[in-house]
Amino acid sequence: MIWDERYRVPNDVGGDICDYPLARNLIVLVVAVASEVLIRFALSEARENYSVTLRDFSIRSVEG
Repeated sequence: MIWDERYRVPNDVGGDICDYPLARNLIVLVVAVASEVLIRFALSEARENYSVTLRDFSIRSVEG
């Protein structure tokens, strides 16, 4: 299943992503958002897209 047809995988930036400060916090935040999206999809078949940013720990809905 393709969730978002417009999404393009970014180019490899090099380096180890796990060396990034607060990487664990970002991963936990993204997993929580992804889990919520999957649960909502399973219950109502509604597709939702979000943008998650580390700088301000912000979760924003992305409108198509």
